[in-house]
Amino acid sequence: MRCCVLAFTLAFSIAGQFASAQSPDPAGASPQNSPAPGPCRENCPQTPTKPPAAKPDSPDKSPAKPHKVLTNDDIDARPHDITMEGTRDLLQQVNTCDRACFDQVAQRAGLNGGAGPRWKLALLESIDAVKADSTWQGNLGEIIGVQGLACETQAKKTEDLRRYADSRNVTPSELAVEREYEPKLREIHNRLNAALDRANAHITKTSPGNLQSQYMHLQVDKIVHATCTINVPAPPEDTDDPADL
Repeated sequence: MRCCVLAFTLAFSIAGQFASAQSPDPAGASPQNSPAPGPCRENCPQTPTKPPAAKPDSPDKSPAKPHKVLTNDDIDARPHDITMEGTRDLLQQVNTCDRACFDQVAQRAGLNGGAGPRWKLALLESIDAVKADSTWQGNLGEIIGVQGLACETQAKKTEDLRRYADSRNVTPSELAVEREYEPKLREIHNRLNAALDRANAHITKTSPGNLQSQYMHLQVDKIVHATCTINVPAPPEDTDDPADL
């Protein structure tokens, strides 16, 4: 009997220890109330600075577009429309001989009304021969080029005189303009005389008769005495950007 009681007591003791190990300690399960920390006074961690928030829909303000100021060099660089006798292709004009041209050639050649129609046929043949003469066409083109340069230079001189000269008095500014353009115009005049000398020499060398010779001289005279105008295209308007407004 005593052994049985001991065995039961031992089993109950082991069961009680196992139950004590499985059940949590009520004192350890509940957290202890700790006092709140005081304000930091030394070696406190710095709070990271928050970057400023970007403003939505903020337009990027671009610098204002500078306005272009046109100078005389800009105007001179623009293409010039040189017009003589109302047409740009003066060479084509002088190579065309209408009825008035026929009358002028006949007057130059000393032909009267009783000459008959034969001279007109001869003049038509001379016109075709002159058109086919490449050297002569080159002479005419050279004279046209020099005349165009003279026209443009004279137009610039007139414009400078209009800006700087006084219509009532002779001023130093006016004389300065005259001195500036005098050597330019003299050089152009010399070039024109040299081109005319070459043209006259070619007429003497190649012209088979008086009729063709007078027609070729008439061509040169039309170029030399052609009136010319200078038309400089207007510069494009300087439109402002929306950011400038």
